[in-house]
Amino acid sequence: MTRRLAGVEGPHADASLETGGAPAAAAAVAVVLVHGRGGTAEGLLRLADEFYRPGAALFAPQAVRSNWFPAGHDAPVAANEPALTSAVDCVAVTLDAADEIGIPPERVVLVGVSQGGAVVSEFLRRRPRRYGAAFVVSAALPGDDLTERSVADAAEGEATDAGDGRDLADTPVALDSSEDDPYVPVERVRATAAAFRRGGAAVDLRIDEGDGHGLSDATMARIGDRIAALLDGRGDDRADG
Repeated sequence: MTRRLAGVEGPHADASLETGGAPAAAAAVAVVLVHGRGGTAEGLLRLADEFYRPGAALFAPQAVRSNWFPAGHDAPVAANEPALTSAVDCVAVTLDAADEIGIPPERVVLVGVSQGGAVVSEFLRRRPRRYGAAFVVSAALPGDDLTERSVADAAEGEATDAGDGRDLADTPVALDSSEDDPYVPVERVRATAAAFRRGGAAVDLRIDEGDGHGLSDATMARIGDRIAALLDGRGDDRADG
């Protein structure tokens, strides 16, 4: 099912939302899927069949022209504005859609792949609170100097949309990448993990050998396990590491 993402301003004002999985009346967990540059919400929904669990509603925002922001993830943040803020707002409005069917943030699993992972990272940084989990796959926080970017800065009133809390309140945040990822240097992934640890997340950093980019079978299995844990009422467990 496709609908417009109402309430988003800026470059993604015409963004759409694809939904699937469990119907509202049967949904107990929501999974928010954020595609990468050149990808589609529909394609990520199809891939979600690999980790879907009955009782999970799927929400996938679609970027305008399949591109969340124009410059590289390692460019200065200003080079990606106002598109980056508009992209973050797309994720926020998607969580509002989950809330409309009775699923609070504590039962939402965020999955961002490649450029979509950068958007999910920035969403977590700007809107810190407890979420069901977040998977940042082959991605890092956007910005040229990650040592200058932290969850605490956003929560303390930086010129962004601060969330409901002061930090990420032990949200399990998994960062999955590879040693020789052709697009995201491993140093940036490690710096992102450090930023989220400082921001109160329960971080699980996994760097695989090779040059893989995107969702691996192992990552999809872990996403499925986290969805199952929330469905089974084990939502207060913590990520390893």
